[in-house]
This record gives sequence, C-alpha cells and structure tokens, in this order.
Amino acid sequence: MDFSHYSDRPVQVAVDLVNTLDVVSGEENLAAPQDVADFVAEHLDDWEQIDVTPTERDLHETRALRARLRDVFTAGDERAAADELNGLLADVSAVPRVSVHDDALPHLHFEPESGGLARWLGAVTAMGLSVALIEGGYQRFGTCAAETCDDVYVDASKNRSRRHCSDTCTTRESVAAYRARKRAEG
Repeated sequence: MDFSHYSDRPVQVAVDLVNTLDVVSGEENLAAPQDVADFVAEHLDDWEQIDVTPTERDLHETRALRARLRDVFTAGDERAAADELNGLLADVSAVPRVSVHDDALPHLHFEPESGGLARWLGAVTAMGLSVALIEGGYQRFGTCAAETCDDVYVDASKNRSRRHCSDTCTTRESVAAYRARKRAEG
C-alpha cells in the first residue's frame, strides 16, 4: 500500500529508526553521532537534507525521537496515536513547504523552520506516520508478534494480515510452530 508520495519513504524511515534499538536484546545501533549521520545518509538520500554533522546532542535527541515514535506504535488506539503524533509535530514545529527538486513534480515537505537534525528527522517521520494513520488507520501499525522480537512495522498488505516485522521473523515463528506440532504428535 502506497500511503502517498510524501509518506511512503518517511514511514519506512520512522519504522527503521524505531528499530535501531532492539528492545528485546538491548542492542543499540545508534551508539555514536556518526551512526546518526549514517542512518540519515542511508535512508534519506533522495530527500533534500539539512547540512549537519551530528553532535552528541543530535545523538541524544534522535534517541529521544525514536522513543516517541515507538510510543505511536504502542499507543493502543487511533486517538492515542494521533495525540502522540500531534505532540511530536508541535514539538518539532513541522511546517509545510512546497519543494521542487531534481526532476520531481512539486510536492510538500514538512520541516521545522529551525533546529537540528533530530528536529528535522522528527518532522519528516511524524508527518509520514500521520499520513499513514489518516489513510490506513491505526490497525496498520504493529509490533512484531514473534516471541524474540519487538520491532515495529506498518502493514502495507491489502488484507491487513501482517503479524511480523520481517520475513525472517515470520519464517522463524512458522518453523517453531511446525516443530512444536511435530513434538506434540510424536
């Protein structure tokens, strides 16, 4: 499901940012400012980017943003998710701006008028998740059903049937269920 031109990429960026911390194992993938720079370069290469070399403050603020974005996925219902997103959008001062770059048609970007990298990243990801919530509903937001994973995802399937964050977790759970059935049989 393509939520819209604006939100398709930012939704994936939000999911990937939340999943930079493995809450089950505690593995941290944003351990240094350079990790933030690498994340932004990897995920937003086709966006107009602010020219910032991340600092320790940017690292701290990006981790705080990540926690707030996770709160959207674990909010429990549309109203609570909307409240989380509205708070985040207000805090980062996301304002619409018509952007014309490369060979793309004019389109909207939502960016803060000032602030650092985490604030800019917050505006992009919160706006993307807001559009996904509006167009797809809260039932599209999920946390992996695998026992050993707590990563988040946005379900883009036609029948809203996704239960896992990745094919790896789906396969792992299917194999575990198969083995459990075989043990019970024999």
